[in-house]
Amino acid sequence: MLYEIECEKFAKKVNGQLVPRGRIQLREGLNTVLGDKAAQNSIGKSTFLLVVDFCFGGDDYINPKICKAKEKLHSHTINFAFKFGNKIDYFCRSTKTPSEIGICDSEYKVQRIQTLKEFKDYLLKAYDITTPSISFREMVGRFLRIYGRENYAERYPLKYGDVKPESAIETLEKMFNVFAFIEEYKSVYDDKSKRSKVRDDATKLGEMTNVARTKKEYNANEKEIERLRTELQKLMDREDAELSQEETDNLDKASEIKGQLTVLKRRRSRLVSQLNAVKANMSGGLVPVEEDLSELSEFFPDVDVQKLSQIEYFHDKMQHILSQEMGDEIAQLQILIDAISAEMVRLQESQRKLGIPVTISKKFMDRVVEIQRQIDILVAKNKGYDKSAKLKTEKKEAKVQLEDVRETQLQAVETSINQEMTRLNDYIYNGERYAPTIKFGNSRSGKPTYEFWTEDDTGAGTNFKGLIIFDLALLRLTELPVIAHDSNIFKNIADLPIDKIMELYNQSEKQIFIAFDKEDTFYDVTRDIVHSTKVIELHENGGELFGWSWAKKAAREKQIATETGVIEES
Repeated sequence: MLYEIECEKFAKKVNGQLVPRGRIQLREGLNTVLGDKAAQNSIGKSTFLLVVDFCFGGDDYINPKICKAKEKLHSHTINFAFKFGNKIDYFCRSTKTPSEIGICDSEYKVQRIQTLKEFKDYLLKAYDITTPSISFREMVGRFLRIYGRENYAERYPLKYGDVKPESAIETLEKMFNVFAFIEEYKSVYDDKSKRSKVRDDATKLGEMTNVARTKKEYNANEKEIERLRTELQKLMDREDAELSQEETDNLDKASEIKGQLTVLKRRRSRLVSQLNAVKANMSGGLVPVEEDLSELSEFFPDVDVQKLSQIEYFHDKMQHILSQEMGDEIAQLQILIDAISAEMVRLQESQRKLGIPVTISKKFMDRVVEIQRQIDILVAKNKGYDKSAKLKTEKKEAKVQLEDVRETQLQAVETSINQEMTRLNDYIYNGERYAPTIKFGNSRSGKPTYEFWTEDDTGAGTNFKGLIIFDLALLRLTELPVIAHDSNIFKNIADLPIDKIMELYNQSEKQIFIAFDKEDTFYDVTRDIVHSTKVIELHENGGELFGWSWAKKAAREKQIATETGVIEES
């Protein structure tokens, strides 16, 4: 529990002098911030509740749109302590460095610093909150209903600033321990939704070109596929009546094989030519013999036949020298030719295994491949469309499953809350009036929504009474450790219900903070309870939280002129 609060700026006037208020001791159960009989505003009731919220890790005390304390008092420090069992932990938090929490000794001397997040985790653990997947502030924040925080709309008890209803309901799901079960279905839906959106966006932006965009395009593709398949069949029938569809499907590979065979044939032809040339040189077919020289002398009597014979002898000798090397070259060429021939045989066999005759013309195969390529593209686009359509169907099915599961779980939550609110309402009205009711549902977009009302009674007092009962129900049903209600919530509630509400407050073992004034106009029950649970009493003319009110022009000017130490930055 929040055990005490102290601030150097908290003060009250005694005999015209500002006197520090010292440590404000808090209680288990109900803690009342009591205003005066005149129900004056701007005396610090809401501000003190914001300080309480500040001690619970909130930030609205330093939000200038909600509270002017930081602006008017400049930076200052709030000291506070929590008590769990017999152990008291002391802390401080400055408006200058609100993201840091000082861990202090009992005199509020800082021993070390921790982050605000670490402090919130400490509170979660210290309050023994075991609710899964929830933070301390997520649980507590909306139920500290303080003026200016926009969380006291009497017909929207889950409203909290700009938080959307579905997020608020999600918090309620966590508080009643049904969130984990719902989240399993929600994660499936979110995954399908995300994947579907990514595919749709990519298709619209042209990043996925292999997907038919519309049903019209899909149908056009189907017609074109049918036309191309008919054309392919006719082509196949003309070329080879025995060629099967399965064989046609292998034409891509057969075309590739045929191209490889063409390359190998050309290479083999070149090698065979080289082999023949080497063999011719080796056989000596081009070297002149003696008979050739004799015939030559008949035509050219002056030729030196002896010299030519010497040259012939030289050539013959060279022929014998090079014959070994030519033999090696012939062997190497033959090896290459044999290898190419073997590869050609292998490729031809591969082509036969595909069921494609080796003799099919390249022109035919190219046309078949082109038609098949067009068919494959259109089929792929329609398969992409089918996949997108399937994903959308799965998304719808996941959404329906999520809504069904959420509806079932929220009905259980709804029943639990409504039953508890009925018990509390019957205590207040002796069973003579309708209790407030909460009803969960879904919006047109499928997001969870809720309604909150009291049957046959739409008065402001009844609605605010319903808001109080709702919080008390959650305080009893969940691990919610604390609630706070500002004085504006009580203004329209009649006297008799207030007495009973005060009794319900006073029965709570968990901490409740209320700001309350005009107690003398109520019955003895209320007066007795607010006085016995009073932790601080505020009034105007020096009894304000800080001993003065910046809302009053004269007081503000006097304060600046005569007691500047109170508002100077410390």
